[in-house]
Order: sequence, then structure tokens, then C-alpha cells
Amino acid sequence: MSSFMPVRMHMFASLLGVLLAIQANAAEPPTQSAGLLNAIDFSLGVPLDENYRLAFQKCDGTTAERRQKDHFLGFDLKLPNVPDAKQYYLCSRDPSNVRALLRLGDGAVYWRSKMALDVDGSWAAWNGLPGATDLKETAYKWPGSGDPSARSAQINPDRIPYIVIPTAGLSKITGSRSSEMGRMFADKTGLSLGDMGVVVYKDQWTPVLIGDGGPFMRLGEGSSRVFEAIGESRCKKWSNDGQTCVGSGNVYPYKNHGLGGDVIFIAYPGSRSADINPQNAISKLCAFAKEKLKLTGGRTCP
Repeated sequence: MSSFMPVRMHMFASLLGVLLAIQANAAEPPTQSAGLLNAIDFSLGVPLDENYRLAFQKCDGTTAERRQKDHFLGFDLKLPNVPDAKQYYLCSRDPSNVRALLRLGDGAVYWRSKMALDVDGSWAAWNGLPGATDLKETAYKWPGSGDPSARSAQINPDRIPYIVIPTAGLSKITGSRSSEMGRMFADKTGLSLGDMGVVVYKDQWTPVLIGDGGPFMRLGEGSSRVFEAIGESRCKKWSNDGQTCVGSGNVYPYKNHGLGGDVIFIAYPGSRSADINPQNAISKLCAFAKEKLKLTGGRTCP
């Protein structure tokens, strides 16, 4: 055996230790959030896939590998012959800022990132006032919905605190690999549409449902009700009952900007409920958060 081999092994072990230490530090919640997450032993969290997490950072353009900016796992995200103002899929336009992506000791998936606003399925989208990328339908539908394209089948972002996971492979970017890219997050995490969890920001929290899917290169999105629940309202004006973002007049009713980082997402693979519906969703989500993380109170779960 070469005399250099033990040295190389030692250097590799040291580097691995440093990387794990960095991830452990990133996993620890910000001081303002720590008190809400006492039920979690963060020392048991392990990196889920560091190469995958780093792909988000490289695409954001925040690493030393500048040539990887707006490229995700080898795919150039800039669409040909499309004006810069409509290059919606560039990571640098909405950096995910994924500081941590781990598997916790109880099997939950934890990530710490930005949170953009998602209002697919909203009153605005159904009433001719959508934003540039807003859709009438959400990827997840209420179980038992007769017509999956009906408005009643969609998860209303103004009423239900939902989050988004990457599910769209975008064939116009990825070509024949679109199915692979669309299921990559689910394959790595085990999470599916309909699974449950929580979002924590500073000293506020809300239970959440995974209610929509987004493009494969984005991580960290929440509905208007998530923002409302953590004290970061993105609605210009709510209806009298506080359940529909209507704004003032015939204009887009949302303040369309997100939170740049330090938003904590925790979601549990296989937690989807077969009998969840618009009427019982909040009580089910609150009960789940209490069972898993001993969380009570807050704007969503009084």
C-alpha cells in the first residue's frame, strides 16, 4: 500500500467531518425558531443528498462555480428566443437558497430555504386576475373530487396553508429526461403531494399540506395562507371574512414577493390522509403537527 494512502484517507475523513459539521450547523434552526422545535433532536439529522442540495446553490449563482449559475444538474435553464423579462425558470431570478436538506431522526424531511409565494388555485386565478405564472389548478386535488379540473377540487391557497415540492420536469428544458427530473425530489425524499408537515419562520409556525407542484429547479414555496399564518401577509386586501384575497379593484391582489431565507420546512413522507377535505383539513393538519412536533397555538391552530 502506498504511504500516501493513509494520508489521503485521513484527509477524506477530515473533509467529510467538516461537511457534516457545516450541515449540522445549517440544520440548527435560527435562534428565534429554536423554541418551537424542541421536539427535534437535530444531532440525528443526516444530509439527504449533498450533491442535490448543492445543485440548487450552484444554480442560484452563490457558489464559486459561477459558470453553473442558471444551470441545474447540467440543464441550461435559459429558454432560447424568449425575452429576459419572461425567463421565469432562471434560478438567479428566484434563488432557492437551500442551506440544509436533511433526513431527521423520525424520518421527516427537513429543508431550510427561501419561501416564494404560490397562489395556484386562488380566487384571483379563477376570476381573470392571475399573475404571470399563476394557474387555476393545483397539482394536488382533494380526495374524492368528482371532476379534478373543477374549482372545488383545487386547494385554495387563501384558505389552506400549503407548500410546494418540485414535480415538473419541464420537457422544453429537459427533453426526454423530463419525467426523471420531475420525480427526482420525490425519489430522493419519499415525499408526495398530500403529505403533511409544518413551516416555521422566526417565532411563528403553521401546519401545512403539500398542495402543489413546481419546477424541478425550485425549492421553497408557500401559499398565501402560509404567509398570513407566519405574520408575513402577502395580500393587499382580504375579504370581510378574511378567507379570500380580493385586493382593491380589478387588479392583482397579492404582494408578490417572498422571504429570502431561513424558512424551515418539515414534511413527513407517507402522511397523506385519504379522507382530508376542505372542511376538516385545518383540524387534521393541526392534530398532525401536535402529534409529531408537540406544536399547538399559533394563527392556524388556536
